[in-house]
Amino acid sequence: MNLPFNKEKLQRALQDKHLGFVLKGSLSTAITLFFVQGLRFISGVLIGRYYGAEASGRLTLVVTVMGILAIFINFGIKDALQKLIPEYREKYNLRAAYSLFLKSNVLILLFSAVGGILLYFGAPALAHYWEEPDMIPLFRWSALFLPFFVLGELNYFSLRAAMKVHTANVSLVLPTVIRIVALLVVTYWFYHLDNPIYLHWTTLCVLPWLFSLWPVYRYFHQPSRQDEVLGQVHHQEILSVAFPMLMTYAAFIVINSADVFLLKSFGIDTADVGIYKTCTNISMLAATLLVALNTTVQPKITQLYTQNNLQEVQRIAQKSSKLIFWLSVPVFLILIFGAKYVMWLYGKEFLGGALSLAIMTVGQVVNTLCGPTAQLLNATGYHKSFRNISFFGAVLNILLNIFLIPAYGIEGAAVANALSVIAWNLVGTVYIKKKFGFYIWYIPFKKMK
Repeated sequence: MNLPFNKEKLQRALQDKHLGFVLKGSLSTAITLFFVQGLRFISGVLIGRYYGAEASGRLTLVVTVMGILAIFINFGIKDALQKLIPEYREKYNLRAAYSLFLKSNVLILLFSAVGGILLYFGAPALAHYWEEPDMIPLFRWSALFLPFFVLGELNYFSLRAAMKVHTANVSLVLPTVIRIVALLVVTYWFYHLDNPIYLHWTTLCVLPWLFSLWPVYRYFHQPSRQDEVLGQVHHQEILSVAFPMLMTYAAFIVINSADVFLLKSFGIDTADVGIYKTCTNISMLAATLLVALNTTVQPKITQLYTQNNLQEVQRIAQKSSKLIFWLSVPVFLILIFGAKYVMWLYGKEFLGGALSLAIMTVGQVVNTLCGPTAQLLNATGYHKSFRNISFFGAVLNILLNIFLIPAYGIEGAAVANALSVIAWNLVGTVYIKKKFGFYIWYIPFKKMK
């Protein structure tokens, strides 16, 4: 039987001007993400083994709160830059694109101040809601690290939008290596239940920002100084593109985080919430290659769409979807059929999450088959339409969680997660067909048109 792709086809794809850029950037990102996620997986195993599900649950609550606030502090700006930086570079020059980046930093700092104040004074309410009164100081300290977390993300995605994919990837690796080394050290010599939270603040918030400053200066700031000033950049233009993307991200925060809030609301133990969130994080490994593709393909799609080359947009999206799916198959099989053994690595108390892991991985399979749906719509000016699609997924997710959690616990939340991911992906691919006249999803062993 002929394989969907072979070595010769892959070599030809890598030599292709546009597809080659996407695949090489995706490969570089995938290697980075697998390495980073692998180290985080090991960190998760160490936390589960030496700190227990309770500590994993406390870390989950801190990470969830910071993640939600970071979305609103970012205001969709880092996603807007994925469209605006390549667009301004194509229409004007690198200096105009860098001006976007600088004005975006100013906006992020302003929003960070507001978000930090809200978290500091809202910490008692959060702790009371989750019945974790001793976590008030942890939530308040998290407010201090929020700006570093969001600015680090902004630097990373801006470098990618400026086509410096490999450089951006390097800035992710070192903090993760430092984190696992630090975890081993503090666990052995300075054991404390909240060590995982302290390391999250320092190694996953502050260090990524620090390590991205030099690449931004060298590969973005310095080259842009050689260009003359052409296009004026206004905060309003950034915000007009960013706001619909903020609403999209808000919807995805609901899809990815509402289950944690609702599980606690229905009386699920913090330990079980930690187990569930561990399953969520592991299931995302199944979509690592898709994430790698998505963060690389959007600037390229924006560039091609700005050049009115829609045929090439279609080809890049379809070819990428096919290749990423087949490269992801081994991970799918391991996480679906070997879920019990994967969860066992975290400790016996995590075995109860095996079914949840398998269920959520099925959702990620469909996510991968549908390809870069969000990126194509955002890059081509249909970000408001995708916002509506993502809201549909969020509403569906909440309703399913409300009906399924009381009866099935974390397995019910897993089903809600998978079905909502499948739903918005299918709606998005159908919408692309309606607007552009082609599908970008990949159906195995069926020839794409």
